[in-house]
Amino acid sequence: MDKDKDKSMIEGGSDVVSGTFHKYRSEFRKIVWPSKETLAKHTVTVVIVSAIFGAYIALNDGAFGFLFRQFVNLVGGA
Repeated sequence: MDKDKDKSMIEGGSDVVSGTFHKYRSEFRKIVWPSKETLAKHTVTVVIVSAIFGAYIALNDGAFGFLFRQFVNLVGGA
């Protein structure tokens, strides 16, 4: 009798898994994916903005590093 209960639990578990994947699949079909042109434009925008932001951070890091070294030399550090 325990074997029948275990078997039904296993079979019921596979129904849950297949039902879950069916739900995911139906939701993915509802997604409106961007066109190639839109995707390309957004990718270029992200790359350009990231490069500008990276350059801004690098310049500020260099400037503050330079100012800090000047301050340490002024105060009499090594």
